[in-house]
Amino acid sequence: MLLLFTASWLYAQKEQSLCEVTVRGVRPERFMVGQKVQEIDSVQLARFRYSTLADFLQFQSSAAFKSYGAGQATSIAFRGTSANHTAVLWNGININFPSLGQTDFSTVPLAGFDEMSVQYGSAASCVGTDAVGGSIQLRSVPDFKQKGFQTLTAFRVESSENYTGQVGLRFHQNVGKNWKLSGKTLLYGSRFNNNFGTEPRRTSNGESYSFEPARTSQKGIVQDVYWQHQKGNLFSLNLWLTDNNLTIQPQQIPLREVTRTQAYRVLGSYQIGKTLIRTGFIRDITDYGKGENLTPSHTEIDRFILRTEHDFSWIQSCDKGTNLKVGAELVHYNARVDGYGEEIKQENRADFYALLRHQFSGKLSASLNLRQALVTRYNPPFSPSLGVEYTLLTRSFTKLILNGNTSLSYRVPTLNERYWVNLGNPDLRPERGFNKEIGLVWKQRLTENSQFQLSATAFHNLIDDWTYWNPDRNYRVENIQQVLTKGLEITGILKTKWNKILLEANLNYGLTNASQQKMYGPYTQDLIGKQLIYVPRHAFGGTLTASRGKASLTIQQQYNSERYSTFDHSGRPFAPYYLLNAVLNYQLQKRKFRTDLALQGNNLTNTVYPNLKKNAMPLRTVSLNVIIYFQSKQKSNES
Repeated sequence: MLLLFTASWLYAQKEQSLCEVTVRGVRPERFMVGQKVQEIDSVQLARFRYSTLADFLQFQSSAAFKSYGAGQATSIAFRGTSANHTAVLWNGININFPSLGQTDFSTVPLAGFDEMSVQYGSAASCVGTDAVGGSIQLRSVPDFKQKGFQTLTAFRVESSENYTGQVGLRFHQNVGKNWKLSGKTLLYGSRFNNNFGTEPRRTSNGESYSFEPARTSQKGIVQDVYWQHQKGNLFSLNLWLTDNNLTIQPQQIPLREVTRTQAYRVLGSYQIGKTLIRTGFIRDITDYGKGENLTPSHTEIDRFILRTEHDFSWIQSCDKGTNLKVGAELVHYNARVDGYGEEIKQENRADFYALLRHQFSGKLSASLNLRQALVTRYNPPFSPSLGVEYTLLTRSFTKLILNGNTSLSYRVPTLNERYWVNLGNPDLRPERGFNKEIGLVWKQRLTENSQFQLSATAFHNLIDDWTYWNPDRNYRVENIQQVLTKGLEITGILKTKWNKILLEANLNYGLTNASQQKMYGPYTQDLIGKQLIYVPRHAFGGTLTASRGKASLTIQQQYNSERYSTFDHSGRPFAPYYLLNAVLNYQLQKRKFRTDLALQGNNLTNTVYPNLKKNAMPLRTVSLNVIIYFQSKQKSNES
């Protein structure tokens, strides 16, 4: 049975007593006091484990997604910022491609990690560069409660001739008297043929769009291993290898584009008490060719990472005390990129940070976070943040929480922006953001079996020295834009039980105004105050789930208002669109085998809409999703 009354979605900070966070290190999210943080637990991830991060998050968040199509490059933009303003962290390490400064969400499988947090607004003081608009934290965690091993085999077959397969193993083993071994192995692969036809289709405003033929293949392996001593010391090894190949116009050689991206990510960590030492190596490879090009342009960037941090705790009681995290991270870059010339570009970066959270009482908590980054030939700004959370009202069935946060953020320019021959600019300055937000959370227990939560957050983020590939300078990149993003986010959660049916509704709405604030050329007066390209002013999304016994029905929906594709709004905007998905799940259990079956319909209204390019996005599809588990032993009840 799906336990909808567990905390599957929590907005703002998780309610966790100080006594629960003092055994080991404290996660950075706990220091994001006053900010909107969306926690997603393993139940939600398991339900959609055959999906990519792009497919999953677009129905759970008010953030804007920019996508070229199924299996093609997809990026996220929080609160009117760009894809470069989102930090994506895997086990605490930023995995954005250094050349582009962003992550392709269509290449990230939900099955590859165990926990996820979605953070809105500036968080540079907690996680570092890129977190100007928001951040995504992906985590792998050990399961020492598991006894024996669990295997899984999963596949997905879609009517558009798109296919996904996964094979995995989770294990736990006592090693001698003092050690426990736990881990996970996952092999995954996908093939996107995108068979949607070639005839043009019309949108609701009469515009005609065609489907751009594209073929995508993806494969990867995730390996996590943990050794824990009875005293709590923990060794861990995390490995994530990916290989993705995208071909646009595969049958038209003059128009054909082939992009292959590979990533090798390895992390080794040692946690001794409240001290963490982590080393890592990441290699990002991109090969891009057009037409009959047999020697594609090559990008290969290596990162060597060393991080150490220590947590201090001064706890007076479970609702009063202080947590302090201090740490440093060193990263060395080696970049071999055809577009940079023959010379290998090398760069060193360092981050020093102190994160402080104090809980004055059960009602009031505050955080003060400080970070200073150092980059070869650059001077990133000092990035502090201050957050407050205060419980205005506490009654038997009612709780009202006021929170606020103000912070400075930064983004170090990408390697492409600095080193690309003729177009790159080594004299660029880091972008700087000043973010303010205030929110109110109302939690209400309606009946013994019903609870409701409503939250509203207003934000204002001024970003200076925004980089721009300036067409007036032959597309040389410059710090010439100042952008203001402001708006309102509203989230509602309802959980109830009616007879034997469990009902859950998660709805979110975002109002975003994002515009340029100053002129940077003789023809830019018409751009001031106009909505940035591809940013919808209104966005609505949500999920509705009904469960009874081993069956459940989930409805997903998403609405985006019109979006402009030109800065001066001279062209006709992309029409608003509404998407509707439905997923019917059923679970079969026989002895040690469990089978999860899902019949899923995407874009049930068959909506024709463009997203980023002037080509149609996927139409209505139906897919069959099957996951087969084998559990050698049941989980232990021991903590």
